[in-house]
Amino acid sequence: MYFAPDSLGWEALGAGHSAWLSWILSGGLQEFYGGLRWDGWRSEVSVLNGQQGLSFFPPLWSAEARQDLLATRRRAVPMAELLGLSRDSCLQFDGADPGFLGVA
Repeated sequence: MYFAPDSLGWEALGAGHSAWLSWILSGGLQEFYGGLRWDGWRSEVSVLNGQQGLSFFPPLWSAEARQDLLATRRRAVPMAELLGLSRDSCLQFDGADPGFLGVA
């Protein structure tokens, strides 16, 4: 399962661990994240440490971000903040608690 930041929902990946790992090693992530990458994304994420993620405004799930991802404002934030924001957004939109999103 994968919690998609652009849909704020859990999505089944449809593969066991070994198939998933093989897919990763064969370059599957490039296609999987293709719609969530922009020119210069590597340099932006290379400065993040393991306790940080990128916060987007407008958020990835918004129509504005889907139309022009490069035009979003991005900043590094603690993962705990990012996960909390995703959970709070889910609760506000449809009242569904996404459950355990991880410990940051």
